[in-house]
Amino acid sequence: MTPDEIFIGRKKELAVLEDLYNSSKFEMLILHGRRRVGKTYLLGHFAKLHEKNTIYFTADKSSEKTNVQAFCEQLNAVINAGDFLTSFSTWQDVYSFFKNQSFKERLVIIIDEFTYLYNSNPAYDTGLQNAIDKIFKKMNVFLILCDSEVSVIEEIIDSSTKPLYGRKTAELKLLPFNYKEARQFFPNYTEIQALEVYSIVGGIPLYLSLFDDKISIKQNIIKNCLSTTGYLFNEVETLLRMELKETYFYKNIMLAINSGASNLNKITDKVGEEAAKVSKYISVLINLGFIKKEIPCGEKEKSRNTLYSICDNYFAFYFAFIYKHQNMLNGLISPALYYEREFTKEKLNTYFGHRFELICEQYLRERFYNGKMPFFAENLGRWWGNNPILKQQEEIDCGLKIDFNPQNGRVKAFSKAGLDRTYLVAIDDENALFCECKYTEEKFDESQLKDLQKASLSINRPNKFYTIFSKNGVTDRVKKIITKNKAYSVVTADDLF
Repeated sequence: MTPDEIFIGRKKELAVLEDLYNSSKFEMLILHGRRRVGKTYLLGHFAKLHEKNTIYFTADKSSEKTNVQAFCEQLNAVINAGDFLTSFSTWQDVYSFFKNQSFKERLVIIIDEFTYLYNSNPAYDTGLQNAIDKIFKKMNVFLILCDSEVSVIEEIIDSSTKPLYGRKTAELKLLPFNYKEARQFFPNYTEIQALEVYSIVGGIPLYLSLFDDKISIKQNIIKNCLSTTGYLFNEVETLLRMELKETYFYKNIMLAINSGASNLNKITDKVGEEAAKVSKYISVLINLGFIKKEIPCGEKEKSRNTLYSICDNYFAFYFAFIYKHQNMLNGLISPALYYEREFTKEKLNTYFGHRFELICEQYLRERFYNGKMPFFAENLGRWWGNNPILKQQEEIDCGLKIDFNPQNGRVKAFSKAGLDRTYLVAIDDENALFCECKYTEEKFDESQLKDLQKASLSINRPNKFYTIFSKNGVTDRVKKIITKNKAYSVVTADDLF
């Protein structure tokens, strides 16, 4: 993969950077996003586009003097001031130097992992605030501060009690690729194969780049996920250790969610800890982007009807297939034999089916955003609740537990809600869109259509629309029923692209 291919799907983000670069005034951008999402690649690419006037510095955990000297090396490469800069040992030395300089061209200063500077010197933000107010605002400077630690960024930048509050002029959160952007990594795979790889590794550029579309998905899983030499074998453990203490407790929470515990009470029972502690740790996992909190679409934010699910695809894959038996892969079973034992067609299809809904939601969001739907949604998400007509609880799948009985070869997949139905809903005051997502070899049939229609009775709107997401389309009977009815649409796997 060439360096440029790493930047698939980053056109909007690069456009934001270019707009700020072309500004006629001082700009300070805060760029953040979870680890591995590609922040450094994006900034590196942008720096290459403006390499003659860009200082790209990556901070580390060493002393202030060491970081200052490293910064000055990058500064000297741009302005060629000679050995004079090597005498600097504090950030104040650096700021004093800038005070006496003038730059005709736009000067870009990129500081990656900038919270390390704050950790090595608690007064770093005060010094930077003074430099911004007294020096940089008078210069043709574009300052970019980048980091992964969202909580620290919020404390340093967004807290009204901190010196840097009000100094940022723009903020950009870098998100993982969506399934369409991820598709571009795999020109040799079919649309179905690309969806399945995305369901395994999600939209993290690094993970996508590890999968080789010249070999099978099975071979890629064995090589990257199951082999002890594979990059993804210990990736979840590595990420958790980088971000958290008490990683075992966090893993227990995610294992509980994966095994069917969808609400706080069930998760608390599974992990055997007090609800207050579990809730606090869940909030950390949400902030890191590993799990998500959901309320039924259209309900108030403080709804008690709250569910939790693993939103990161590779975390979901890891806890569904690898975590419980990872020790076996450390010399007790070959990766190939483990794959044959654990990755049956039934298990994989069930897993892909649960991740398919996230893909369908991305498709809908893009369509609504671009005005290609019959109305503009005010809320979009999953829905579960009471069906007043059927007088029963309509629910959605929120997670996955896969049980395999080696004696009879049967696979059981349990959703956290206990029902094998998934509904996506989009609403405004007058309209509602109901969607069902089916990732099976069988076509969507008439009985499933009736179930979708019954579920739609649960939300009262004068105008109702229906979208059927089906891997292999609908039966002839369903096609005949919905043909010429503009309220219905069908989206197959190929249509997603």
